[in-house]
Amino acid sequence: MIALINPPGFKSLSGLQTHAPNPPLGLAYVAGALKAAALPYRVIDAAGEALHQIRVYPERPDFMVQGLLPDEVIDRVPAGTRAIGITCLFSSLWPIVRDLAARARDRFPDATLVLGGEHGTAVPEYVLRTSAFDVVVLGEGEETAVALFGAICDGRSYRDVPGLAYTDGSRVVNTGLSPRKKQVDEIAWPDWDTFPIEAYIAGDQMNGLNMGRSMPLLATRGCPYQCTFCSSPSMWTQRYIPRAPAAVADEIAFYRQTYRIENVDFQDLTAIVNRTWALEFARELVSRDLGVTWQMPSGTRSEVFDDEVTDWLYRSGCRALSFAPESGDPAMLARIKKQVDLDHMIAAIRSTVRQGFSLSCFFVIGFPDETRGSLRATLRLIRRLAVLGLDEVSVAKFVPYPGSAMFRRLVAEGRIALNDEFFIAPMDMFSAKSRSYCDAVSSRRLYWTMMWMYVNFFAIAFVCRPLRPLRIIAKALLTGHEESRYAKWLLDRLFTRRRWRREAVPAAMPHAEGLARKRA
Repeated sequence: MIALINPPGFKSLSGLQTHAPNPPLGLAYVAGALKAAALPYRVIDAAGEALHQIRVYPERPDFMVQGLLPDEVIDRVPAGTRAIGITCLFSSLWPIVRDLAARARDRFPDATLVLGGEHGTAVPEYVLRTSAFDVVVLGEGEETAVALFGAICDGRSYRDVPGLAYTDGSRVVNTGLSPRKKQVDEIAWPDWDTFPIEAYIAGDQMNGLNMGRSMPLLATRGCPYQCTFCSSPSMWTQRYIPRAPAAVADEIAFYRQTYRIENVDFQDLTAIVNRTWALEFARELVSRDLGVTWQMPSGTRSEVFDDEVTDWLYRSGCRALSFAPESGDPAMLARIKKQVDLDHMIAAIRSTVRQGFSLSCFFVIGFPDETRGSLRATLRLIRRLAVLGLDEVSVAKFVPYPGSAMFRRLVAEGRIALNDEFFIAPMDMFSAKSRSYCDAVSSRRLYWTMMWMYVNFFAIAFVCRPLRPLRIIAKALLTGHEESRYAKWLLDRLFTRRRWRREAVPAAMPHAEGLARKRA
């Protein structure tokens, strides 16, 4: 038997910084691959099986766990399990994933413990030397997981399986990234039947805006770009492979019929790169008339957007998307290898705003080579976007993402110490005390610059369109459907924060009550 574990969600006690659980798409793909290979497995979704259970994490009383606690997770692993696979997509989840592995080792001393996801691919040697894991799956995981778990179930050695890191005595063996699969339409669909997917759908626990019953989906794999702050090149290489538009539409139609969905959240690294593919996909959806909206909350490229593309995307049901200029300074964009033409992006924004999309833009400030001049350029761009009619911006302080080129640079310079505080740091990026990796700008100044950027954007946007935020908030409160991330944030705060505080104090930890009152 193989056990596949999705860790619980992780939240700060205030509920502001959070890794809110979403349906674990990567693990569901692995489950689908094991199912197609007729390998026996069971899924333990620590988040989905207890989404409304939020408690202080015993190991760190300044954080809460949304879902099952580690011991409760391991209690669900079947006796006789030979391999336990745990996913860790975000490095901020590493402390709790490591605790899961330690408890699994105590309870199942003979089982092979396997880590999958981007965290393990980014720092495999660190994982193997500081935890109970035996093996790390590197890169795209479906075929490697089938080969690895198949060998374990058959009692064969897995050491000739490509795409692994494992220990051999005192040394760590790294066989390199898993080979990318070119025929992506042959990859088995996610096996959502083994997950509590209805709990996610009914609880609006999705990455995108709440546009009704939703499911996550991948239309493409990989990203052809090499931004230095992103871990994608290390995880996926620069190979970008889209699925056939008809195959993606088939999956949407299946979810519509099976789960009665009304919306799809595309989780692609960058869904729209090829103009021909985008138009073919939009026309496929229009011809089928599935009655489903779709959105791209994780962002996409702007290069192929023009009036024809935005018209067809809107007609096909696309209602929300995000672009990622990251910076308003062309020199800074060149340093971080962000290949974006800001003038063309402005034209794309004009087109999408005219069409009626809910549109946001992502910015990052505080890169190691950031200057006050580049920050002023970013502020000017944010002000311009507010005038153009952008719905919202997201501004975050830079943190070095494990696996990225910038992370490797800072490690080589001795500016990063790999420990729990480093991995959890991204959950505190909105704090004035969070670390600055920028030589020219202090952490405190970065914080207030970030706040000033938000104030500028929303003040200008309100002056230009004073009724829009009232309409968005009213719609969110009356219908539950959201047109912006801030409407989503507002609903989350209004309807869950009080419950979090009430449920986040376990009887076994009386000292947590005073801490909760202090943080409230």
